Amino acid sequence: MLLDKRLPGIGGAPMPHVPHARWPSIYCRGDVAALPAWLAFDKETLVFDAYFKEALQEVEGSPFLPRYVKIYFYLEDGTIQVQEPRKVNSGIHQGVFISRQRIRFPPDSRSETFVDIVDLNIGYEVELYGRVFKIVNCDRFTRNFLNRMGIMVPDPITMPEDPYMERRFKMQEALQPKRPKKISFDETQFLKYDRCVLRFYGYWDDRESEDGILHKLVLLFYLADDTVEVKEVLPVNSGRTGKTLLARCRLLKEFKSVPTPGEHDAFTVLNVLGQGSRNKRYIFDALNCGARPASFYSQRDLAIGAVINVMGRCVVLCDCDEYTKEHYRANFGLEDFTPKPYPPEDDVVFDSVPRPELPPYNGYGSHEDSSYNCRTIYPVAPVKDLKQFLRKDREGMDSRVLRFSAQMISNIPHLSKRPFIISFYLADDTLTVFENVRVNSGFQGGMFFSRDKFVKPGENLFGSEPPACYSKEDCYIGALLELRDFKFLLTGADEYALRYMELNCSEFPKSNIRQILQKVRERVRPVYKQFVSEQLGVEALRSGRAPYKVLRRALTGLLGTQITEHEVVTVARRFRVQSETPLDCEAIRRLAHVELKRYLFTAFERLLETLRHLDAAHSGRLTRKQVYTALRGARVPMDVELTNKVLDCMPQQEEGQINYQDVINFLDYDHFPTAPAEPVSLQHDLSWMSHAPTVEASEVAVDAFLGELGLEEDLRASCGDAAKPCGSAAVVPADAPGLLGAGWGEDGDGPAHRAPGRYTVTFAGLD
Repeated sequence: MLLDKRLPGIGGAPMPHVPHARWPSIYCRGDVAALPAWLAFDKETLVFDAYFKEALQEVEGSPFLPRYVKIYFYLEDGTIQVQEPRKVNSGIHQGVFISRQRIRFPPDSRSETFVDIVDLNIGYEVELYGRVFKIVNCDRFTRNFLNRMGIMVPDPITMPEDPYMERRFKMQEALQPKRPKKISFDETQFLKYDRCVLRFYGYWDDRESEDGILHKLVLLFYLADDTVEVKEVLPVNSGRTGKTLLARCRLLKEFKSVPTPGEHDAFTVLNVLGQGSRNKRYIFDALNCGARPASFYSQRDLAIGAVINVMGRCVVLCDCDEYTKEHYRANFGLEDFTPKPYPPEDDVVFDSVPRPELPPYNGYGSHEDSSYNCRTIYPVAPVKDLKQFLRKDREGMDSRVLRFSAQMISNIPHLSKRPFIISFYLADDTLTVFENVRVNSGFQGGMFFSRDKFVKPGENLFGSEPPACYSKEDCYIGALLELRDFKFLLTGADEYALRYMELNCSEFPKSNIRQILQKVRERVRPVYKQFVSEQLGVEALRSGRAPYKVLRRALTGLLGTQITEHEVVTVARRFRVQSETPLDCEAIRRLAHVELKRYLFTAFERLLETLRHLDAAHSGRLTRKQVYTALRGARVPMDVELTNKVLDCMPQQEEGQINYQDVINFLDYDHFPTAPAEPVSLQHDLSWMSHAPTVEASEVAVDAFLGELGLEEDLRASCGDAAKPCGSAAVVPADAPGLLGAGWGEDGDGPAHRAPGRYTVTFAGLD
């Protein structure tokens, strides 16, 4: 270490009581460029770990308390800060011990200078304001900095242990078990059977004791942790309180007395020595000698007719709920769940009074409102079915509203031609009737009946029970609804209603295709050949298709009133043949030019530049998605439906790509003009709903319908190859699916060979 002992006085003259300045460095002053300390050592701090001992008089076995601190030396101004790290539950105010400042040496050190960097190192003892701090360690930056300054830093020193904390740690360690802890909680069982509860109904007969009665109980067994809870069913006005007979716990099979706390614990605690408050020590019994075997009730011990020991009380199980029956049926294979009778109550103190019948409805308000006013003196609103509302209310684009087209049934001719739309709301079973008035019809139109529940005809309106109202099962195509003396015939339904009813066919039997086909199959089985040849017709058998009217006439002629119009529509929709109509590209082009001219769009060159920018390979082709993104990003004033129609008109190149120059030429009305066209409603005329084929105009796949019936094999098995066919005559194609064509004429009774066209088959001597 080099010390520069220059004199501090003016001109080098000495001054009294001023020591020489110390400059620790490996370089002499003046050899390197000197920077200000606040700039050269900005945000650089030396950190030391230290401790000091504080005497303790009141703690036995702990003569001192070591307090660990950190000493921060700031190089920019030579200030020192001492901070004590906080410890949980230490009982000492910790934190900043000495605030940041320059600290002088103590008076007895015969030095009036401040504590500097050379006074701080590992192994040094520094006295700061009367407390001696022993430095034991430093961080990596401090060690490297002192080494560069030429100061050797010793190895770290071990801090002294706290006698009190060491003694306390040994006491806590002695209380720990000497073997791994037994885990009695089964997480797999909890995750599998959480919120699964078995419910049994039983009784406890306490009539042998003085003033004893028959207690009806409900036993709940929680499958998650095999705990049992017993509650008592208290009758109304019984004068007794407290429904819980046994709180939720594990139930012992053998009961002698109430177990003490910790009696059935997994560990045994032993008091090794000491009687007073001092010199007392507890340890865990490694051999677990005091453990007592205990047997608890499980789900295998519960059954109808079983007797359960509930803390010395004999509880007889008589019945259980449906979930419990299903659980034992699925897991244990039990099928007999006959309930056991309760013993007769001879000494009944009270009788359960049945709820009195409501008075007849007087016509004021609704039935629900009147019934609630009769049950309570407080005016409360009727309670609605909240579960149905949450399950069937509108959710996003799913409206949960079934809309039907209806026709008024009336003897007046012009009233029968009024079109109506009946909407059924699944959220609360309400109906609305809207009249879709025609131009110059003479009727006002609009809302005919507002949203409300409608009572079925023939119901007693002024009885005690509320009358039955129309529900979702009553709304189907062909149904006749009588709404407040007006009769409406449901003639059709929209696409959403038909699809919703088909997806939820368990709630709508008229849309259940399996039940409908089963009904048709049972009815057509005896007359299958006549039904195929006469009802469907030869033309339908040859082409495999038939119009909807032919299928409707065949099913109604076969089943009559046993099949409804909605069921016929369901069958037609199931086997409908989707006919593809050719796209009129010239009409789409005229509509696109009308839209572009209306919004004065002329930026075709910029659009072409954008498409060329997307074409990194310079092939002149892009995918449909890229062209669509470019058209929407360039804000071409065309609707989404019209944009998709324009891209549908473009010829497809290899790998489904589109020549974007063709798209520009298709849209450019300056260089490639078209004839003017009238503006139309694009969202209506170009949507898929406007071009969706109606049921009446669609065709039905007859071959798929007959194949779904599955009566072909039965017919072949009944006739056989060598048997004479029976039935009526029919002209059938040679390759007709189903029918009698397959394999016919192979024996001597039929023709020698089949013609490639059609032929005549003779049944029972009839041509």
